[in-house]
Amino acid sequence: MKTTGKILLSAILIAALLLSSVITATAEPAAYMIGDADGDNAVSVLDATIIQRVIASIEVTAYNEAAADADGDGAVNILDATAIQRNLADLPTNNRIGKMSDMWLDKEKATKSEFNFEEDLEILEIHEDYFIAEPIVPMPYVIRINGSISDHWCVGDHVFVACNNMYYDHDIYPHRYEGDLITIAASTFVPDPNVAYKPVIYLYPEEETKVDVSLDLNGELLKSEPLYREGWTVTAKPDGTLINADGKTYDYLFWEAKLNADYDLSKGFCVKGSETEAFLNDALKKQGLSGKEAEDFKDFWLPIMKKNPYNVISFQTDRYTDAAGLSINPQPDTVIRVFMTYYASDRAVEIPAQELNAPERNGFTVVEWGGSMVK
Repeated sequence: MKTTGKILLSAILIAALLLSSVITATAEPAAYMIGDADGDNAVSVLDATIIQRVIASIEVTAYNEAAADADGDGAVNILDATAIQRNLADLPTNNRIGKMSDMWLDKEKATKSEFNFEEDLEILEIHEDYFIAEPIVPMPYVIRINGSISDHWCVGDHVFVACNNMYYDHDIYPHRYEGDLITIAASTFVPDPNVAYKPVIYLYPEEETKVDVSLDLNGELLKSEPLYREGWTVTAKPDGTLINADGKTYDYLFWEAKLNADYDLSKGFCVKGSETEAFLNDALKKQGLSGKEAEDFKDFWLPIMKKNPYNVISFQTDRYTDAAGLSINPQPDTVIRVFMTYYASDRAVEIPAQELNAPERNGFTVVEWGGSMVK
């Protein structure tokens, strides 16, 4: 995407000489990503193109005027398209692009919850009178919590939060929640040793394909996104984008379950907590995860594992897949399933090293990763 931005930057600058129309931006009633003119939840060269087409009075299928005002000057013009292109080409520009607007959700359209909210969260942003957080145990939502917090709390802290006056909007992905702060305290979250956390499934067909996916679990399904109803049926694109039957777009299929699995920890690795990231970088690459897939894996597991003196880690094969069967139609050419088990230790543990490898990616490729803390 960055290379594409550099190639097309000169074309945008030329277009700036030809297009002079200006459109006055108006406030939108819902949250949006700044620069995301076409509303696909990403900032890309397509957004600059949308802005150019609007300025030239060429019809477009989707357009968010407030999001198109990438430089925040209150008007949509060629400078906004140029700002997006400079951002994609890693050239100096404003730091608004790619960030969310201050409007979190439209409460007239959002659903009001009858219940208070209590959850273990990781703080993502802290502002004067609110903060943004996401669940420690991965769920596809982000929450804005209204209320000021003390300087004791920092971005990255794990906290237990209680809120009332809750609203949520599931038409936005990741879903948006908003509530008013009641209490905040340090989180005492510890993973449940019986739960398979964040198994996520990526689908990479060679061409856009309708794909059916189903699970055969020896255990109890706890969570899923999109909602699992005897399976998932999605339209998968070669870049991994998944479109559900309701038209919503996802990066992967998410599930979580209590599994009745007898894991094998006879071989593995003992890693210092401070060295866990470097270990995972190497181990996940050896097992076939791409850079983005590995980053997704680490985003969940590293905050939990790096604080331990040592982590004893073993990647499961048959013991996991026997408890979590996966059926996919059409049948993929390559399947990579990475499932990590680990436990924390106060001292180094002697354990025979485990051999890690992965099949070469060919044709329709399916990738899954997940993990579980064991006793």
